[in-house]
Parts: sequence; structure tokens; C-alpha cells
Amino acid sequence: MMTVVAFALALGACGDGKTDEPEPTGNELTDEQYLAVFCTGIANYREALLNQPSAAGIADSIKSYVAELKKVQPPTGLAKWHKSYITYLEDAEKDPTSLVSSEPPLPPDAERSRLAAKVKDVPECKYPTFLGTG
Repeated sequence: MMTVVAFALALGACGDGKTDEPEPTGNELTDEQYLAVFCTGIANYREALLNQPSAAGIADSIKSYVAELKKVQPPTGLAKWHKSYITYLEDAEKDPTSLVSSEPPLPPDAERSRLAAKVKDVPECKYPTFLGTG
């Protein structure tokens, strides 16, 4: 049953081939909901950097972050970036401290500005991010 549901969701996200953005299914998160997931992952990674005695412990925080990101459907305009951001994080699992010195992929300018303007209103966004602050 779970496989059927996952397959149906994947089909619904395929779109009509006219854009790289999947067609909305009505399950997209709001910007604020998405920022809560995004910022929680960044905060957890930061805490792991400060408190984990091993690279494996830091990598676990990245794996958890990726798992949370994979559960959500990003807001309009962010699907392609969301996918590339997950790939960026997955690539860092082998060298978990590399995220400190490597540049993340950035959302399109309009979407990045839109999110940055809302960061201050999301309690989970207590640390600076590469999105900016609006």
C-alpha cells in the first residue's frame, strides 16, 4: 500500500514536461512551514558540529536533515532547488564538516528573497542562514 501511495505521489509530481518544477498537488508547505524544517536542520547540524565527538555523529545529523527534507514538498518555485540542496547535503555525508566550507546551491533570487523576508517570523530560524534575513 505504501509503495502505491509513493508511486502516486511521484506521478503527481511529474508535471507536463513544460518546466522543471513539479505541478503542485496541494500538499506544498507554506514558506513558513518550509523554513521551520530548513532552519531546524541547520540548527541541528550546528549543534552536532559543536557537540559531536566524531565525524559519524555529525554525519548522522546530516542524514536526519535529509530524511526530514525528503518528507516535505517545498513551496512553489523551490522544487528544483530543494532537490539540489538535498543532493548537496547527501554528498557531504562522507565528509560532514565540508558543509562549513562549501557553498550550498542557492534558490532562485525571487524565491530566496521571499524566504529571507520571512526568516525573522519563524522561531526555528534562530541562526543565520545562507538565505539572508530579508
